[in-house]
Amino acid sequence: MNRRLLSLLVLGFALNACSDSKEAASPNPVPAQQAEPTQTAMTLTNTNPETTPLGTELASQAQSSSKYEALNWESLELPGQGLADIMRKYQPMLDQISDEDGEAGDKLMAQMQSELNTAPTNPALNGKRIQLKGFVSPLEVDDQRGSVKEFLLVPYFGACIHVPPPPVNQTILVRPQADKSIRMEQIYEPVTVSGVISVEAAQTKLAPVGYQILEALVEPLKPSDY
Repeated sequence: MNRRLLSLLVLGFALNACSDSKEAASPNPVPAQQAEPTQTAMTLTNTNPETTPLGTELASQAQSSSKYEALNWESLELPGQGLADIMRKYQPMLDQISDEDGEAGDKLMAQMQSELNTAPTNPALNGKRIQLKGFVSPLEVDDQRGSVKEFLLVPYFGACIHVPPPPVNQTILVRPQADKSIRMEQIYEPVTVSGVISVEAAQTKLAPVGYQILEALVEPLKPSDY
């Protein structure tokens, strides 16, 4: 037990004992003095975590993280019209084209990419405060700060740069808050983006997008956390 608390409890018992002895010796006891030490001891033994500084900080962190709804990439698609559905549709046709028939393969790939670029977005997400993990395809860089000012958030690494862009409903234009973005050396790592998502199409120099998040919070992740 805390020594200070133990001393106060002992003091409380001692004062009670003194009051009892005075009550026996005097016909006019003063009972009001008996409650003060006990009340002090009870105040010091209050260990409710919600009223301590640490408890307040933890509660604040929990409230902050609860401001955003964690989504996965499938949430941005409509049932039956996502990336996997489009790939299943075209894969049998791609399998029938021989390696020598490059022209037919290119034509079919262009047709598939056109369908990916017009994949419908999910209107129910408009205006929601969401949180989503993904990868960065930079669009605009702050050379002085060495940070990313604008980028595409995509579900897999290298999209729009090393490999064809994902469907329009799997591509988000992100503009981070000032000083809330990542540095250029972090673009190879997955990130978490938090903010208000809008269902708004746009054309960028890398790919068309179906969603936008402005004034976003961007945090780097470890690959093991993605």
